[in-house]
Amino acid sequence: MKKIVYLIIVAAMLGSCSENFLNVEPLTQKTSDNFPQTADDAKQMMAGIYTTMNNEQRNVDQSYLFVCEVASDEKLGGGGVNDIKAQSYEAMMYSDPEMLSHTWDVTYEGIHRANFAIENMDLLSDIVVSPELKNQYKGEALFLRAFFFYRLATLFGNVPLKITTEEANLPAASTEEIYGQITLDLKTAIELLPKVPYSSTEEGRVTVWAAQALMARVWLFYTGFYQEASLPGVTKAEVTSWLGECISASGHYLVDDYHELWPYTNSLTINDYPYMTDYMEQTDKDLLYAADNGAVSPETVFALKFSNFANWDIRRGYSNTFQLFFALRGLQSVANTFPFAGGWGQGNSIPKHIVDQWQIDEPNDIRLWASVIDIESELPNYAKGQWDFVMESNYWGKKYNGVTAKDADGSIKNDYSVIMYGNQDNNQLSHGDDLIFIRFADVLLMMSELTEDASYMNEVRGRVGLDPVAYSLENIQKERHHELAFEGLRWNDMRRWGADYTKTALETQMGTPVYNFGSPEVFNGLNSKGYSARYDETKGFFPIPQRQIDLSNGLLEQTPGFTSNDLYPGFSN
Repeated sequence: MKKIVYLIIVAAMLGSCSENFLNVEPLTQKTSDNFPQTADDAKQMMAGIYTTMNNEQRNVDQSYLFVCEVASDEKLGGGGVNDIKAQSYEAMMYSDPEMLSHTWDVTYEGIHRANFAIENMDLLSDIVVSPELKNQYKGEALFLRAFFFYRLATLFGNVPLKITTEEANLPAASTEEIYGQITLDLKTAIELLPKVPYSSTEEGRVTVWAAQALMARVWLFYTGFYQEASLPGVTKAEVTSWLGECISASGHYLVDDYHELWPYTNSLTINDYPYMTDYMEQTDKDLLYAADNGAVSPETVFALKFSNFANWDIRRGYSNTFQLFFALRGLQSVANTFPFAGGWGQGNSIPKHIVDQWQIDEPNDIRLWASVIDIESELPNYAKGQWDFVMESNYWGKKYNGVTAKDADGSIKNDYSVIMYGNQDNNQLSHGDDLIFIRFADVLLMMSELTEDASYMNEVRGRVGLDPVAYSLENIQKERHHELAFEGLRWNDMRRWGADYTKTALETQMGTPVYNFGSPEVFNGLNSKGYSARYDETKGFFPIPQRQIDLSNGLLEQTPGFTSNDLYPGFSN
């Protein structure tokens, strides 16, 4: 039998943020002849799948979440004039033939590792690894394979369905085949994973509750975007039943106050942040970040963990570089941006219409300013127009912006983790907060949408003091937009609610005020065809790396809407 090569990064999936969560050793080559054999091999095999998600973060501007944020109506693809990938996502064009090659390669690497685990787990003796633990590992691998294929399918459209480790040149599978496999993987994972409260599971690992929640997310996208009555192989009643079980039996719950979900409420920063001290005084609340000092947030259903010990070698992927890319541009004095960090300023400028419409829809919604920095009022010393910054707005996202803290001597550290966890004080490496993929509030809102029962939506609204509303599609659309703003979910929500909804939302970005090189201007898009025409041409998918098409010997075709005429020409005023 041909040896299957398995490249792993040894990583310990143990501990909280206050510990060395990812202890990385050099890349090690294993084959199916000698691996896995021991319990430690099994742990390494599983850790190797998880770490591919960390590896994606080495190139944030090619990552799935970054594309989804910039492509949606929530963020502008700004940065410097040479940050053409971000601008290309905004324009729904391509910057170069290999624009998304990193994401393609890393995601298929994760799929290969998951395939290896699924194929080889049962080779381990029951004495070495118990049948129960093998089932858990297989369930995790199946979930992760489904998670990776869902990302590929929503980013590129029809892609090769590689579900074995055997070498093969495959054509793109049909939509039904891809989603049928995702459904089967998740359904099997739900059957295999232990049904224990989330608090009984090692932090960072996949749970049965995450599998149930992802099944609902896949259901809503597939039936909405493709206008199908059902997912292949599973009924709506099953999806709803699983999601109900996640709500009732997982142990997950909403944190008391919405602000506590985000790092700026950490114990080292919160009392120096005027926005939060004013809020706590007005509400007579004493708040604390739900993940402070390594705590596990009860609202996190599935998240990507990061190390607090990132450095310039392979561990670069183990710092949360979203908190660098989304940070305020210019690397100017952190005194100007406190309590937020400085960084690259890509893809975090929020169009004014988002703020204006939110205030019209929900004038008393605390989530607006819990999620959005108003530069003019909160950071009056911040210097606009740093370097060659374009498409800069007065509004920035708070959720995935790095957060600074003051040391005992009054000096400001690049990230609060420098003090809390002993991380190095480096603006590019010090950020270590989780990247949350599934939150319990999302579970409740999906349940409301699936059942058309407003009680779940109103539980989410009640947390922020908003009155109950009746169920309607319009109300659930607004609620998801406000609750889950800037968390990478908006793009696929828009698309599954229909082309008309998507194009209307995208077009509202036209005419928004921006700064280009520090001078006030009006943003009128980056594509001469306009948002609606490009969406009609692409359906919101992005180009498959040309190298993959060339290697396929004619089996793969480029995503519709991406020809030589759709190359982004670069920024011009």
